[in-house]
Amino acid sequence: MNNQTNEFKAKIAIVTGGSRGIGKKICQQFAEQGSNIIFNYTRHHKEAKETKDEILKYGVNCDVIKCNLNEEQQIIDFFKEINSKYKKVDYLINNAASGVQKLASELETKHWEWTLNINARAPWLCSIAASKLMKDGGSIVNISSLGSTKVVPYYFSVGTSKAALEAITKYLAVEFAEKKINVNAISAGLVETDALKSFPNKKSMISDSLNNPSGRSLTKADIANLVIFLCSKKSEMIKGQTIIIDGGYNLI
Repeated sequence: MNNQTNEFKAKIAIVTGGSRGIGKKICQQFAEQGSNIIFNYTRHHKEAKETKDEILKYGVNCDVIKCNLNEEQQIIDFFKEINSKYKKVDYLINNAASGVQKLASELETKHWEWTLNINARAPWLCSIAASKLMKDGGSIVNISSLGSTKVVPYYFSVGTSKAALEAITKYLAVEFAEKKINVNAISAGLVETDALKSFPNKKSMISDSLNNPSGRSLTKADIANLVIFLCSKKSEMIKGQTIIIDGGYNLI
């Protein structure tokens, strides 16, 4: 998707966790299409600045706002700042995620609360806030993972939070339909990002993911391309769905 289209030109896309990894690639894909970008970050100031500089090269606007999605008030302030500058938005990509890689029997309640707050509560709160700014309709895409339905080692807190996110997707799709806002989710297979470093079984996860019918690993660009499609007019009849993208890994 390298050609800029009128459909996305001058539109406004919010991407949570857009400074690195999959979020950064999503920001870049929207920028390539001519959309203005807003993304948040929490700790990685250097990466956020570098990503902004890269996005500006596409000739679009880019706003970077520090916002801890674990804090409700910071989410409120995040959208207040967006509203004060833009008054309206077109796309929200709930990409930011976190979690503690432990077995259920080893997990503490603080780990559970942290993970569920960022991976499920924040997308809900962000979606409600963004919907009020989608004056002419829009699209919301939630980034989930195969761990929402497939049991993955050390993935208890994240997997259950992603299952909640997919349920949120369905409910919001129905509630927002009258506002002409499409809501869908992407259940992605394994992509090598910094987040993978925290898994004790990283090597086996990577080798296992390559065992798929496509014959190659999933990339950040694959996911970003699907995000763009789900925000396009071509997908307006897809509502409340969780689209799996994993090269067919889940089939075998």
